[in-house]
Amino acid sequence: MVYDIRTEPWIPVQVIATGDVREVGLRELLSQAQDYRQISGENAMETYSMYRFLSIFLLRICQPKDWESKFELLDEGRFAMEQVEDYFRQCELQGISFDLFDTKRPFLQAVPDGKLDTEKTLKSIASLDGTRASGNNPIHFDHTLECDAEMTPAQAMRGLLSSQIFATAMSGGYPSNVYGAPPMFFLPEGRNLFETLVLSIPLVNRENFGQPVWESNKPIIPREEVPATNQLYGLLFPARRIRLVPPTDGVVKTMFYQPGLHFIGFSSWKDPHVARRPNKDGDFVSIKPSIDREPWRNMGTLTQYYHDGAPEVLRDFAHILQEDGRNDMPVMMFGLATSNASLLGIQQGKIYLDNRIMADNIKMDALIKALELSERFAMVLRNSKTGIISIIAPEATGRGQHEAEVYLHRYFAYCERELHGYIERLAEISATEEYHELRQLWKNRLITGIRELVQEAERIYCFRGADMIRAYKQEQFLFATLKKAVKEVENGAESKG
Repeated sequence: MVYDIRTEPWIPVQVIATGDVREVGLRELLSQAQDYRQISGENAMETYSMYRFLSIFLLRICQPKDWESKFELLDEGRFAMEQVEDYFRQCELQGISFDLFDTKRPFLQAVPDGKLDTEKTLKSIASLDGTRASGNNPIHFDHTLECDAEMTPAQAMRGLLSSQIFATAMSGGYPSNVYGAPPMFFLPEGRNLFETLVLSIPLVNRENFGQPVWESNKPIIPREEVPATNQLYGLLFPARRIRLVPPTDGVVKTMFYQPGLHFIGFSSWKDPHVARRPNKDGDFVSIKPSIDREPWRNMGTLTQYYHDGAPEVLRDFAHILQEDGRNDMPVMMFGLATSNASLLGIQQGKIYLDNRIMADNIKMDALIKALELSERFAMVLRNSKTGIISIIAPEATGRGQHEAEVYLHRYFAYCERELHGYIERLAEISATEEYHELRQLWKNRLITGIRELVQEAERIYCFRGADMIRAYKQEQFLFATLKKAVKEVENGAESKG
């Protein structure tokens, strides 16, 4: 069977004109990207993996040297297909195949090797599906037995991408990728798929450009340590050695699957789609997703360390928007929360930044402090002595923990809704006194939201006289503690100013 990813439909896209989702091949996607809204995978891992592959593919072809180069690409309004077709011809001359089941060089897979492709390494195709319950990784429950699992070639292609990009360190010598445990990935969002893809292309590193995995002749030797890698190879680093077994009856059921290359030079890799922040030693490390942390809350860290830790593609985005006279700066986020080898949950979200804030240090600091206040209030709400649980249940009863967590997530949902209006007003501020007024408004909105949640908790859980008296005392203590937190944040702002 031949499955050429250039022509076979495997990338799900949303059509702008109709809103329908359809699958297209690589060539069709690139030629009509301006007519599509976005990539629409089945989950965040799958969606981001396709975006990442396309950004690497376009980096290989377009090789933008600075944000101005990307601005010029955007100005064209569509991809130059002559350039794409030239690249395809070059690959064909070099024997590089885009066929998933090529007998010599299957696309994006290990070259066949009789010593490595053995019965021992022959696995079910189920291992390509990260959402499937397996061992200690039950994200979604699936009653299907692994031996009965099957994928279409399109699903297998998407699985090849996500299994590499979201690889986690596991027993048996299975390594993670170049960034260690999967980080939170950030992508600029354009007005159509063409713009999103151009904005997501990293800038070319001329000194260490290299070759992408599909061009490289380098063998993928299980567990071989790699201290450093080049730009193109590292962006889709083969942390797993995979080769699909050609399908029977049109579906893929098995593959050769084992540990891939083991990257050990984590400090040398700076991913263009990943935000970083300083650890306790002052070294910048990638932001990791957490099942207990809503994706939008990464805005605080992203803003605070914007100049040193923001992804390269977001800083390019800001320059492009400024040149184009636009302010709206939507950013997509994709993540896989993990704990060692356990997969805890898939995350996907979006934050709406404003270029007028990102280009102004005073406004950026105001946003940082607003987000810091919301997080400080959350700490008070989470505390067993001052928070929601102290109102829901008497101390040391062990009751109400789950309910308190639900209220905490509702608090963050409230913060996210209110944040949109705050950012709009902050972006338009021009006078000093307006900063003080907006700071007071944000504080009052947060306290109002907390008061509403507390009053609801009291109505539901405090229906006896003793409970009502206890809850009233705890409520007074809670808001006194919140008032103290406000002063701590404000004093911190003054000392840094």
